Amino acid sequence: MKGAANAPGGPTTMSITLLNSLKAVQIGTGIKAGFCGKLLVDAGAEVIKLDLPDAAPADHFSPWLDRGKASVVLDWRISEGYELLRRLLDTVDLVISDLDNPQDAATVERLAAEQPRVVYTALSDLGRQGPFADRPSSDLIVSALSGMCYINGEAGRPPLREPGNQTAIVAALAGFMGALAALVDRSQSGLGQAVEVSALEAMVNVLSPSVLQCSYQNGAPFRRQTADGFLFDCADGKVSVIISSQSSWDTILEIWGIVPDPNEADRFTEKARRANMESIRRLFAPVLLSKTRREVFEELCLVRVPCGMLLNPGELPSDKHLIARGSFDAVPWSSTAAAAGPFPGPGFRIAGEIPTTERCLPRPGEDTARLLAPLLAGTGSPAQ
Repeated sequence: MKGAANAPGGPTTMSITLLNSLKAVQIGTGIKAGFCGKLLVDAGAEVIKLDLPDAAPADHFSPWLDRGKASVVLDWRISEGYELLRRLLDTVDLVISDLDNPQDAATVERLAAEQPRVVYTALSDLGRQGPFADRPSSDLIVSALSGMCYINGEAGRPPLREPGNQTAIVAALAGFMGALAALVDRSQSGLGQAVEVSALEAMVNVLSPSVLQCSYQNGAPFRRQTADGFLFDCADGKVSVIISSQSSWDTILEIWGIVPDPNEADRFTEKARRANMESIRRLFAPVLLSKTRREVFEELCLVRVPCGMLLNPGELPSDKHLIARGSFDAVPWSSTAAAAGPFPGPGFRIAGEIPTTERCLPRPGEDTARLLAPLLAGTGSPAQ
């Protein structure tokens, strides 16, 4: 095995070589195609983000999704642009699309199909076949249809959509895996394939344990009575302390010198603790409110009691564990940025090293002339 999981001296960065021979075109402005393209960039692929001239302006997701991609603006709805798109797709290995417009999606699929070695990956909310295929959809609708909303939230209250655009991200991950599998097959067969991803099916796959649970229990999984679980207040926020096991419970009482009231002993048995969290919070409060999250976390970890600090996203770049692992890089979001901001890395490492890229967030269309000029011969049209 090449490399080591924990190289001495901490994590290092590496020039990405995993997919550096792979060239992909991303067509569409949604998170599904955007995140799938980001995963390819993280692994070293060259990704060209292709937009129509009237595409919606970049939103707040753009710095996260588009950094490291080339940007080309091309109107494939006109004959010259159509021919340029045909020629561009002749130069790539992979096409990723989450276009909502049926005519545009059909155009891209048709041109991709003309290239026998191209892997075409189409991502949508509900899939291209089936009774719901043509119906409008959204992240919320997919969350509801997949069963995610049903099991998310508190018992007796309305179901909840998960935070963020999780259905799009799960679909993108499925698209990434499907595309790579098709590329591996192409290395043997020489032919590309069409990969179709439905966010709904991807979410159902993720929720397989809940689906299977219905086969073994009488009825569907239920929402919990409380959403905060084993969360406890401390001096500067909250910590999660797993008190379900008897050994953890006994250890906590011992190191903190807590003696429960004998009259409440029945509330603190292994079976009863989960149903009596408010009593336990009152029991722990005098100790926890005098300690910071970090103090509680480090103290309990030393005695092998599972514990975690409740961190908000803004605290993550300064978390010492993530810093030590090199989980954020310092590349500026754009070539005009005055300073480098913390940017989450790809989430994996190879041979103990973290893949990184120095490419920044592109300006819309900045690579149009550079990438289309070699394709222009015979079209009679200048690069946009």
